[in-house]
Amino acid sequence: MERTAASGGSHYGLLGRNGSRKRMTSYESAAFLTSSSNRIRLVKALREEDGETVGALSDTLSMSRSTVHRTLRTFTDYGWIRRVDGAYRLTEAGELVLGAYEELIRTIEWVEEYDEFLTHLGDTEDPFPIHATTYATMVASTKSDPYRTITYLIDVLTTPSIERVRGLTPIMSPLFADAGRQLLDNGARTELVVSEESLRSSMERSTELKPAESIDDFDLHSVAGELPFGVLILDGERVLVCVFDDLGNVRACLDGESTDLIEWATNTYETRREDGHRVEMLPNFER
Repeated sequence: MERTAASGGSHYGLLGRNGSRKRMTSYESAAFLTSSSNRIRLVKALREEDGETVGALSDTLSMSRSTVHRTLRTFTDYGWIRRVDGAYRLTEAGELVLGAYEELIRTIEWVEEYDEFLTHLGDTEDPFPIHATTYATMVASTKSDPYRTITYLIDVLTTPSIERVRGLTPIMSPLFADAGRQLLDNGARTELVVSEESLRSSMERSTELKPAESIDDFDLHSVAGELPFGVLILDGERVLVCVFDDLGNVRACLDGESTDLIEWATNTYETRREDGHRVEMLPNFER
C-alpha cells in the first residue's frame, strides 16, 4: 500500500524497520520538507516544469538520481506529487504545502525586517494584518537619526491636500498639537481618540483650558486604559500606524494603503471611539 489516509493528521510515509510504511505526523512531514533545501528546490522545480522524470530533475538540480528518487517516493507517499507515465507532477495538495511554506518564509522575513515596529506594537484587539504591509513603507528611528520617525510623521500630517483625519493617539504633546493646528488651518476635518491618562496629564501641564467647541472641524474623545499604539487614517485611503517606547517617543511608523490595513485601522479606531466619550475642555498647547 503506497499511501493510506489516517486520522489525527497522520499518513504513511517512510519505511519502518520491518519494511512497512511508517505512519508520519503532519509535523514530521513538515520537518522532512524543511530540513533540506534540496527538497524545497525539488518541489519548486515540479511547480515550474510539470511532468519531470527522475533523470531530468537530477540534471536540473545537480542532485544524485538516488536522492531525487528517494525524495520523490516520499513526496508521493505524502500525496504531494504523483507519477504519470514515468514523469512526476505536483498535486493540488503539493501546491498548497509549497504555498504554505513560502508564506511562512515571508512571515519570518517580515518579522525580521520590522522587528522595531513589532517590539513596540503591543496588543491589538483585532489581529494585525501583517501581510497587508507588503507594499507599505516602514520608517524607524535609529541611534544616528532619532528624530527620523517624528519628522516623517509631521511632514505627512502637514500635507495641504488632506481633507479628513481620524485616529488614535497615545500621547498629547505640543509638537503634535502644532501639526494638528496645521491640519485645521488647511481645512482638514480632524477626529481623534486619546487615552484619559494622557489627556489628564496634558491638562495638568497646560496653563489654561479652552472649550472643544471653540475649534471648528475638531472632535476629541477619550477612553479609559492605555492606547498601545497610534493610528491615523487619512481620507479613508491611507493609514499610518505608529509605535512608541515607554517614554512616549515615537519609534517607528508604518505607512500603507492596502485595503486590509485600512479596514483594520478603521475597525480599531471606531471600536475605541465607541468606548470613549467626547471631551468638552481641551488643554492649550500654544507656545
